[in-house]
Amino acid sequence: MIFRNTIRLLLTNFSNVWKVLLYYVICISLSFCVCYFLASPIVAKLIEANVFVDFGQAVGDLFVQPLQTTASSFEQIFTRIGEVLATNVQFRFNYIFLGVWVLFIFPLTLDFAQLASGEVLYGFMTSQVKYGWTGRYIKNIGKSVLYSALRYFLVAIFNILALAGLYYVVIFLSAGSIKYALVAICLVALIILTLALKQALFACWMPSIAVLDNNVVSSLKQNFSCIKRNFLNIFSTSLLLVILSVVINLLCAVFTLASALIVTIPATAFLFIVFQMVSFFSTQGMRFYVYPDMFISPKRFEEQDNIEKIKNLI
Repeated sequence: MIFRNTIRLLLTNFSNVWKVLLYYVICISLSFCVCYFLASPIVAKLIEANVFVDFGQAVGDLFVQPLQTTASSFEQIFTRIGEVLATNVQFRFNYIFLGVWVLFIFPLTLDFAQLASGEVLYGFMTSQVKYGWTGRYIKNIGKSVLYSALRYFLVAIFNILALAGLYYVVIFLSAGSIKYALVAICLVALIILTLALKQALFACWMPSIAVLDNNVVSSLKQNFSCIKRNFLNIFSTSLLLVILSVVINLLCAVFTLASALIVTIPATAFLFIVFQMVSFFSTQGMRFYVYPDMFISPKRFEEQDNIEKIKNLI
């Protein structure tokens, strides 16, 4: 039920995907300007070392050369990048600030969209009220900063494991043997399970803030009590959504030369926000709209409604 209602609610509120897309464009543009300013002297050194020319050649070889050959080319390119960075220590401030921005500040700003989107969905799910996305973003900016920062560190272990797994998938695939290819497939499955578990364990955190207006820490405590009530259902739905997202994004990347990712990435982000809201409402036994003319009512409410109808008949 959580999966079906998540898809329904996503389609009904798909216009919010464009708002998330616009917000992502603004964040990416800002980050690009900052990174361009910081990376300009470093990029000049990399151009002198022909890194970008060789990288473009390696990308082109992906479609015509064996995977093992292209993997070796990328390894040489990254080795050369490391050498250039190591020999230009005068830019160490640029390295540090660039790393902090890319690894911490940039993903944090993207996460600020969660609470605003959650409150917009809350308005529709309870009474079909249309809240302004920008107004909700400004209203919740303080909580969004604290929530996103705390969540960043709590899910860091899952993200590190997923990235490490992805690195070894590339290594095993580049080995060019069936045995290592099977190991790579198993690693992909483990990565998907890791990402699904990450989404499931914190599925009710943001909605607790958006719906009940709790503070960030008390909402985290309530999140775990909500998850315990229906963990298997939430985790299985999370797993299905992660698989669906991976398949759709990969297909779009391959068959549209990555152009469709402009839509599918913010749609994926909004999909998991919808999943969080539906999970919270379901575990709390709350009624909610998925379509303007379709109201989801938990079983206990249906039983109460039936009793009231019988009383009225009597």
